[in-house]
Amino acid sequence: MKFKPDFKRDWFIILAILIMVGVAIYTYPNLPEMVPSHWNIKGEVDDYMPRLAHSIALPAATLGIYLLFLALPYIEPRRKHFQESWGFYQIIKNLIIAFMATLFIATSWTAANGQMFEAGKLVPAAVGILFIVIGNYMSQIKSNFFMGIRTPWTLSSDIVWQKTHRLGGITFFIAGLSFLISPLLDAPLNGIVPLATTIAAGLIPVVYSYIFFLQEQKK
Repeated sequence: MKFKPDFKRDWFIILAILIMVGVAIYTYPNLPEMVPSHWNIKGEVDDYMPRLAHSIALPAATLGIYLLFLALPYIEPRRKHFQESWGFYQIIKNLIIAFMATLFIATSWTAANGQMFEAGKLVPAAVGILFIVIGNYMSQIKSNFFMGIRTPWTLSSDIVWQKTHRLGGITFFIAGLSFLISPLLDAPLNGIVPLATTIAAGLIPVVYSYIFFLQEQKK
């Protein structure tokens, strides 16, 4: 398989970025001088950025992420494995861009109309969906240097990689569910629960990858 940009396949991403640019231009005149940029676990604004920076930063970052996604297949050492994980790669690419676009459109539109952005509901839902999708597809990822749980032990053994990612699929799915239910919890649990499950989702497979590796070495 020859990796090359396929803009027809990436129509959704290109459309999302164009919409972000359009929203930035349309809402800019009505944005306050300082636009909310960060929210605490109670959903309260605790940081701001200048409206020009807001209108440029996220669309530019989204474009940069897309360009990075285009470049990764060319620099991946294990291209055959990358090719076998192509479906997952496309799904994650689209989901991340969709998340960035949704966040920017929501924050810009609410700020321009003097409304309160419900960060405590939208962000956990979006992150939860992303984690659940990753968990569902994680066992299908083949060993590579850019996607998945990459430790010295998973990268040195395809068997360890497979076992680790089967476990990781479960932990990421659980973390995703914790994000979805977090808006129903009172502070500070609405922040502690998803944070704890996210740390566990990454840490448990890493620890077990080493255990799996030691078991393989004994055979």
